[in-house]
Amino acid sequence: MKSKKSAMFLTLFIPIILLMVVVNVFAQDKPEGYPTRAIEVVVIAGPGGGSDIFSRTICMPARRTLGVPVVVVNKPGGAMVLGTEYVLNKPADGYTLLGGTVGSLISNGLQGLATYQYTDFQPIIRVQHDTMAMEVLPEGKYKSIHDVIADAKARPGEQIWGTVGSPLSSTSILIKQFTGYVGINVRIVPYDSTGKQHAALLGGHVDAILDEPGPVSALVAANKMKLILVFAEEIIPRYPDVPATKELGAPVYQGLSRGMVVKKGTPMPIVNYLHDAFKKAMETSFYKSYESSQLLDLRPGYLGPDDFFKFMEEEAAFYTRVYKEMGVYKIREK
Repeated sequence: MKSKKSAMFLTLFIPIILLMVVVNVFAQDKPEGYPTRAIEVVVIAGPGGGSDIFSRTICMPARRTLGVPVVVVNKPGGAMVLGTEYVLNKPADGYTLLGGTVGSLISNGLQGLATYQYTDFQPIIRVQHDTMAMEVLPEGKYKSIHDVIADAKARPGEQIWGTVGSPLSSTSILIKQFTGYVGINVRIVPYDSTGKQHAALLGGHVDAILDEPGPVSALVAANKMKLILVFAEEIIPRYPDVPATKELGAPVYQGLSRGMVVKKGTPMPIVNYLHDAFKKAMETSFYKSYESSQLLDLRPGYLGPDDFFKFMEEEAAFYTRVYKEMGVYKIREK
């Protein structure tokens, strides 16, 4: 009788013990005393852009895990330096994050536009690795990227490609890298907004444009634009008939990377806790629905803190080489 009672006791008690262990393990993942107040996520661009929408979307499910308000604040201006320096002037305590694209953290320092470098930041998580594509008019003279290349070779320096940003923007550099690999010379016309860039192609003022698939998806669906090239390592399943740059012998596939970083020196238990919260957020149906609808899931984006830092190191090495070739490499003293 005693053995039966003992067995019943163990049957009831062991699951309770296991539950207590599991709860204790998860409790230890939460840093002691953090977070106890609102977390600020700074976006170094204006409202409504890709970085802003990304940050606001992923912060909504993340705040449920963190248990405190997560406030997204826009601080544009000064070539994205003002908002970045704002984050650097805050304590390294995990209450001020920088969200959105990370390219300016690398480029501004290497061009001498700021005294900081990407190494002044601790990566938390990379969530997106967006894909750039080339678009033309569906009823125009280009049926494929091979037609574009052949025409550019027949008219050296006359073909016009539109892009958004300055001549030193990542997209402009992408064009120069690609045209160098395939042996053509084109004119790059920069625009200060996506809308103007799209209007230029639709109006026949440029031969082609480079843009992310998401912003042109409605125009492609309406047969007003056509994708003829993706800047990627391999063909993207959603566009099986569109060649990737690597197929053409051009290993050029830089794309906008979006994620979260924090000031260097932030305790790693806090960094890891934030990482887990945002990783959980990016796996929610709410976030996945947004990512899919905006075509931001065409290639894997996730990187943890260590791999994200390695990625930034590789990007910095690439842009250091490019900027030195262009004569714009400059490091400012702090």
